[in-house]
Amino acid sequence: MIIGSVSENLELEKRVSITPEIIKKYKSLGLEVHLSQNYAKHLGISDKTFEKEGAIIKSVEDIISKSD
Repeated sequence: MIIGSVSENLELEKRVSITPEIIKKYKSLGLEVHLSQNYAKHLGISDKTFEKEGAIIKSVEDIISKSD
């Protein structure tokens, strides 16, 4: 199963739904996590940090069309 999340409108919402710690939990359940590029850059969390925990960085279109 694929869990996907894209960045919010940063003018309205600064929080993110998925953090690196949450990715660890999802991965332990056998789930795949797809995030949009620069998902949490505004919070100082790089794409590399998410990838290190097992997330896959994809385009918004791919995430929306392929997530469960």
